[in-house]
Amino acid sequence: MENFQWNFTSKGTVNENAVTIQNLEYIRYFPEKKKLNKNWTSGVKSKYHKIIYIKNGTGFFESDNSIRQEISKETLLVIYPNTWYRCVPDKNSDWEEYSVCFRGKYIEYLIENELFNMNQQVYPIGFNYEIDLQFDSLMNILKNNTSSQDVGLQFIFIDILRVLYSNFLMNKNQISRKGKIIFDVEKYIQRHIKSKINFDDVAKNFNVSYSLLRKLFKEKTDMTLKQYHLMHRLSKAKGMIRESDLSFSEIAFQCGFENVQSFSKTFRAKEGTTPSAFRKRRAF
Repeated sequence: MENFQWNFTSKGTVNENAVTIQNLEYIRYFPEKKKLNKNWTSGVKSKYHKIIYIKNGTGFFESDNSIRQEISKETLLVIYPNTWYRCVPDKNSDWEEYSVCFRGKYIEYLIENELFNMNQQVYPIGFNYEIDLQFDSLMNILKNNTSSQDVGLQFIFIDILRVLYSNFLMNKNQISRKGKIIFDVEKYIQRHIKSKINFDDVAKNFNVSYSLLRKLFKEKTDMTLKQYHLMHRLSKAKGMIRESDLSFSEIAFQCGFENVQSFSKTFRAKEGTTPSAFRKRRAF
């Protein structure tokens, strides 16, 4: 069994209105190894909210609120605080699981907007490239020894919830005007990573005032528009550093930074390391 786990201790006051990650875990179970996680036998009670993504495999799930039921790959499990549960792979199944334990009130917003239902814990979501990619990104950041305080972790996890929420809205055809505006603005920012964005103009394009857009966006993502834009720039830059041998000047240009000096300064401030040191981690 392959297992990676990270536990975080918050430094300073936890923002309960945001998403604060308490624990991340990745488990891959190989049937031939014949070694089971002890929690699969006795179950576990989660102190905080937890989202488990079964990337591969078959097994069963049961909890205080849910009778035993079969589960398969590409299934999302939502565990609520102080709930006992078991999520057990079949003995002959290759099993791959990601779990994120977190606190904060953002999940309550999603429940209020009917993405999650307190009486339902199992959500077969099917294959979703964005979800797969983002969970892999969470683990890669930590395997590469990036600081556990990296705001990128929170950003990526919020983006996972955003994808789930956006898919829910689209599939149910329940996109309210406000929800659609935020969804469209998020997509606009993602398409214009390289550009310098005037958010006053963006607000006008979507027929809302800048103050309202800023308020709605902050409520939805717990980030300002500029922070969201910058995080996507840095996320793209980190991907290019990991996956290419392009110069930092070229990466800075393609990600919309004025020059390599500005890029390096921002990268170090937000990531706690230099682009050069980040690239060297690829070898490990």
